[in-house]
Amino acid sequence: MRTSRPRKKVYVAQVAFVLMLFGGVLIPWGIWWWFRASPNTVLATADVGQFVSASKGNGATNVETTKGTVAIDGTLSALRGSELVAQTSTKTGTELCVAGSRRSCVALSGPWSGPMQPVPGAEHATNFYAHGISSRILTLWRMLGFLMTLGTLMAASLEIVENHPELKTE
Repeated sequence: MRTSRPRKKVYVAQVAFVLMLFGGVLIPWGIWWWFRASPNTVLATADVGQFVSASKGNGATNVETTKGTVAIDGTLSALRGSELVAQTSTKTGTELCVAGSRRSCVALSGPWSGPMQPVPGAEHATNFYAHGISSRILTLWRMLGFLMTLGTLMAASLEIVENHPELKTE
């Protein structure tokens, strides 16, 4: 016995699909394009001194400078006497870098506790890192969003077919 109106479950499945389409596909892809199109802007810097030496131990590398020691994740390659800076950027957070060389930047092992000088003109840049948005997170969000949207599409399709016998194939 078929009624002219689909059951409530069909509407719930359709609404779930539309919500997943926006929250799981359109929004993360939009943010991803915004992230990719935006430059990695340096927001603040701090003088760390000149490079003296580096030693690895207990999962972190300790970089000794003329002003103290900084713990980093990974390794840093620099000539003895090279100027080092700590800098906070919009996509990668706070890192230790050889002054003037973005490719040399390495993430700090912990939060920076010293004072940092803001970079003029950078206050209007979108700070993705402060909002927990990174390339890895966006990739995960897009992948899970696609899978969840596909799942809700399949569930909505099953509900629609079950409530419309004329759509069933024999």
